[in-house]
Amino acid sequence: MSYSSLSFIAMQKVESMMNSSPAILKRIDNIIKSDEDKRLYRGLLLFNNMKVLLVSDPATDKSAAALHVNVGYMSDPDNIPGLAHFCEHMLFLGTKKYPDENDYHKFLSEHGGSSNASTTTDHTNYYFDVAPNHLKEALDRFSQFFKAPLFTESATSRELNAVHSEHEKNLTSDIWRMDQLDKHTANSQHPYHKFGTGILSVIIPLLFLLFYISPGNKYTLDISQKENGVNVREALLKFHSTWYSSNIMSLAVLGKGTLLHISLVIDSQTSGLKLKLYVD
Repeated sequence: MSYSSLSFIAMQKVESMMNSSPAILKRIDNIIKSDEDKRLYRGLLLFNNMKVLLVSDPATDKSAAALHVNVGYMSDPDNIPGLAHFCEHMLFLGTKKYPDENDYHKFLSEHGGSSNASTTTDHTNYYFDVAPNHLKEALDRFSQFFKAPLFTESATSRELNAVHSEHEKNLTSDIWRMDQLDKHTANSQHPYHKFGTGILSVIIPLLFLLFYISPGNKYTLDISQKENGVNVREALLKFHSTWYSSNIMSLAVLGKGTLLHISLVIDSQTSGLKLKLYVD
């Protein structure tokens, strides 16, 4: 028997093992796509109820991944406006496996990649791209955000300034100002009314519209919390532990390899993502 035949048989056995793996509850291959789309697609529902979309494109010059968490600033504690947005920032700054704050960005920049994230009312999205041969290593670093972030005291303190700078940048933006006006005139009993994740009763409404036009700033996340004896780092840990649950996460991965190869990579990187407290 030839080497290629043995290799094919081995791949079939691996595929069979993956199909019967307890890590995969459901597999979907009949995904509707355009006739002109030459990419291959596969959907997976993992043991932890995470939904995954795999995309194989042998012609791509970049691999990429995006993870969506169905939680945003409307789920934050009323007394800590901006916590969801702040959590998004903090996940980039060191994990248990990769404690160096710059490791993730350094790895991506050294391998032709980039990354970003965003927080909205009820969604938070994280994404990156990287040279195809380094998808596995990038995914390993990326997955640690959702398994074991550090939220160090020093990084927490410094990143408050970054969030505040983002807030100040938005102050003169008509889009942000109109968005906040829309929230402010909404039902005050609905979470959508909040500034990021809450408004400050010490600010009168007119000043509120002028001053609070982004999900969190240094006053909402630092000064007022210290005045009230709130430890923001402990609040971050609680928020992440409560809401970053695999059953409200969806992951999409684009790779140059076969769907099987991408599946094997995904299986190894998502094994530590647990079903937590949130239930649909």
